[in-house]
Amino acid sequence: MGAEVSASRPFEPLERVTISERVRDEIHQRILAGELAPGSTLPAERVLAERFGVARTSIREAIQGLVALGVIERRGNRSYVAEQVAGSELPASDGGKRSLRALLEAWRILEVCTFELAAGRATARERNETLQVARRPVPTDLAEFTLVDREFHAGVAAASGNPVLSEVHGRVIDSLLATEDAGGLVLGVGAGRSPRAAINQAAAEHLAIAEAYVARDIPAMLAAVEGHLGHVEDRIRRLNRRLLPPEEGQEGRATRRTVGL
Repeated sequence: MGAEVSASRPFEPLERVTISERVRDEIHQRILAGELAPGSTLPAERVLAERFGVARTSIREAIQGLVALGVIERRGNRSYVAEQVAGSELPASDGGKRSLRALLEAWRILEVCTFELAAGRATARERNETLQVARRPVPTDLAEFTLVDREFHAGVAAASGNPVLSEVHGRVIDSLLATEDAGGLVLGVGAGRSPRAAINQAAAEHLAIAEAYVARDIPAMLAAVEGHLGHVEDRIRRLNRRLLPPEEGQEGRATRRTVGL
């Protein structure tokens, strides 16, 4: 008889990756590592095809994918590394622009504050409802998961018992997740990760928060929330280091625990 597979770590289907996706990810990693500086010219398709040892059609598809992610810009027949990652400014309801950096700072403060209040005030029913949301089958579609993400965070905020904080928190979340592209940016899609990997990590973090929430383990819950927020910031910092400079991000983390005390 063969060895049984552990039920705690079941095998999962492998993602099928095309040649163009591998090329896209390789170029993207070079950009994130700083090997291809913002504003620099990308080598011609013919040159890239020779270096990667693939057909030019694969190079063309890879570049199209990078353009869609906002890390490459097309000017005439040439491709350039974008000066700033697309999505660092999100549309506001009044047609203006809101800085992603400002939204994240507001979200971080509101998230810790509302979650801390909910940890002490939520009813057993509210806690279990949040756990049920976190235990749902994980969506594979980014747009669908964005709705689940919104429901999870809004549910905990509502349980804080402070309708003003809950309303402001909801507005910030709505702005962050106003579009599929924005939701992908917050989840880290494009930072060398597929939508499925990004969704799975966020879902796992939601479950860790919810389990501590139901157990009324406030320190564990807040630690999980801090980790969740930190991962979001780290992913966005990888996409655009100028958006959230490390020194400012670290200061923000150091002061977070004073909120709501």
